[in-house]
Amino acid sequence: MLLAAILLLTTLPPLAEDSAVALRAQVVTLRASGAEGAPYYQHVARAVSNWRAQAGAELRPVSLALVARVAPTEPAFVARCAKLNNYWCIKSARWTGEVGADAEGHTGFATAADGADAAAGLLRRYYRDYGRRTALAIVRRWAPASCGLPLLGPIAKNAKPSPLAPRGIGGTLRARYLARHLPGGARRGGRTALRVQPWSPLARMSGHPARRPAIATRVASRPVADIAAGLSDKPAAVSARVVRGADDPSALLDRKVPSPDRLVAESALLPMIVSGLSLGDLRAPAPLCGGDEVRIGNYAAAIAKSVGLRSTDDLALFSPDGSPLSNLAAVMRAMSAVELGALHAGPPLIEAAIARLGPVTAATADAAK
Repeated sequence: MLLAAILLLTTLPPLAEDSAVALRAQVVTLRASGAEGAPYYQHVARAVSNWRAQAGAELRPVSLALVARVAPTEPAFVARCAKLNNYWCIKSARWTGEVGADAEGHTGFATAADGADAAAGLLRRYYRDYGRRTALAIVRRWAPASCGLPLLGPIAKNAKPSPLAPRGIGGTLRARYLARHLPGGARRGGRTALRVQPWSPLARMSGHPARRPAIATRVASRPVADIAAGLSDKPAAVSARVVRGADDPSALLDRKVPSPDRLVAESALLPMIVSGLSLGDLRAPAPLCGGDEVRIGNYAAAIAKSVGLRSTDDLALFSPDGSPLSNLAAVMRAMSAVELGALHAGPPLIEAAIARLGPVTAATADAAK
């Protein structure tokens, strides 16, 4: 019995190790089969399910691409379009391989190759059909300005300023009260007199002596003898000293001020600070998209620099018959670098997409970015 038990214990560990190895291999096989499923768009993560594998294989530099693939958490240098397999940030337009889109309309592609094919075809459409041959012209349509405020149209000369939300936002009782009253409870449009503090510079530098209360004048009498007590000659008045605003500031509190209507009328006659507006127009000027213009200029400069040109030069991307030229690969790489930041599309991905460009047909996607 004892010998049989010893023999059984010595044979169990190898069998257990073999079972563990077989179980581990089965788990790896199941994981691999699950990872090879059809990619889909994850709405919560705002990413395509296979973006890590695609990024590790198709993005450069290789070191950062491997970090993006195996990191347990999303690295900070990974742009949102990299998680969509959309390395050129193309907007949704029913592209081949499209599996979804984020809230801003950027397409999620099943593979990075589908995104590269869409980018190459879209650039050819811009260059040939839209006549956008310079870097600046392409970027203005590829990544247009997004100020968020529409530009104002022609302004009437006699237009009057109108209040914003006169009944308050939402029309609630509280909103209507706030729309009718100033901070502190004073009603809007009321005729309130200007309050001048006695110690303010306005009280010291100005005033109306005629409206000040009368000041008692001093009188002097001639000295009389004791036997004539109570008797005196006719008093002689002493001239009063001229009192200024600093001597009696309280007299300035009843100072009259112009009505609000008169102040608005007089301010309308002043020269406007903003050029191009009529003197009677009191509305704010149209907002300027200065930040977006700088961004577009830098984007176009990066594209043109990749082929040794200026942003206003013809990029020479396609021939008249639509065949791709040598500058197309460099421009696509530069555009992906601008969109992705630290990463950019690899040369094999771009060259394969250019090689797959077929002849120009009417079936080309007609949706613009």
